[in-house]
Amino acid sequence: MTTWNFRVSLNRAPTDEEADALYEAGLDDCSIGGGPGGIDHYLMCDREADSMLDAIASVIAQIKTVPGLWPIAVGEDDGVTLGDAARRHGGRTQASLRQLAAGQRGPGGFPAPLIEADNIRLYSWAEISEWLRTRMGDDIPPESPDVALADALVRLNCRARAAHREDGLRHLFEVIA
Repeated sequence: MTTWNFRVSLNRAPTDEEADALYEAGLDDCSIGGGPGGIDHYLMCDREADSMLDAIASVIAQIKTVPGLWPIAVGEDDGVTLGDAARRHGGRTQASLRQLAAGQRGPGGFPAPLIEADNIRLYSWAEISEWLRTRMGDDIPPESPDVALADALVRLNCRARAAHREDGLRHLFEVIA
């Protein structure tokens, strides 16, 4: 099985009791985070599964066991080391990316690190993947199609929830699936 890394944004910050319930529901492979000012509450997950969609579906099912919490978005974490970027790319090694970043190979202009501290450099995967596509001709998608699909479904469900049309959405999905 593969370990899939992704982020599931929540409708609000979980209380301490809800955080315990999430852990008890099986989300011990996820950590709870939140943005500055108490916004953008999320779970960062490292889930083992056969596919990204299976991993995301299992996390969402476990979130739904805690009343009052639901997912509002799905995404991938953008911050990567060159090793992380090589794994996401699948066709380049960490050494290859290190040479590109140092300007030892390629056309130059590799994206600068977002953070540099204690011999650790953290880059934006979106910037690296865009640079590799446009400057090196690498065939890599800007975002996992599975993550984009899951995000679209979660966002559609949120719209249906706001319009009190969840049952209608479920029925439509069953008909077209």
